[in-house]
Amino acid sequence: MDAEERSTTAYLEAVTDKADRVLGGSHIVQTVRSLTAWAADATRDSYLYRWLTKEPDPEVIVIDLRETYTVGPFIRLLDRLIPHVEGAWNGSVLKRTTARTAELVRDVPVKVASVLFIAVLLAQTIQLLPSIQNEPTTTLGILAVAWLLGLGGLRVDWTLEELSESRVGRLTRALLEPPEPPDDD
Repeated sequence: MDAEERSTTAYLEAVTDKADRVLGGSHIVQTVRSLTAWAADATRDSYLYRWLTKEPDPEVIVIDLRETYTVGPFIRLLDRLIPHVEGAWNGSVLKRTTARTAELVRDVPVKVASVLFIAVLLAQTIQLLPSIQNEPTTTLGILAVAWLLGLGGLRVDWTLEELSESRVGRLTRALLEPPEPPDDD
């Protein structure tokens, strides 16, 4: 087993151990274990993984794309345009709107997600209106529960920081956090 496989295996074992500690050995942990084992096998067996982790060829020649005839002019054009675009961006309404939106998402992420979810639900409901009498009761029940969840989300005032410190946030962080770098011994 090479260093990449050991680091991937160590990462997946760390994820499983963290999930064990958080969930206390429940059925969910067994499901997470089987899914991570499957994901590890699928990743290690994939062509892309093998291609990305293979040793570099010592005979590879590095080409500076700025000196080529095909890509060089585009790179020079971008080098000239970027300062102007950056100046326009710094004073733009789009930048201020993006900053306000990011602040809003940090302050009330559940409400923002609920508004987007309700917009999708509204489109779905409008689409179902002409054939509402022909729809099965299950579909209407699921739609009603989705509306209740979306409207309930509008009442949640948690910040992104509070969400990340919750039990689900800690579990998500434990599952997605990168592993410790391997020792080079």
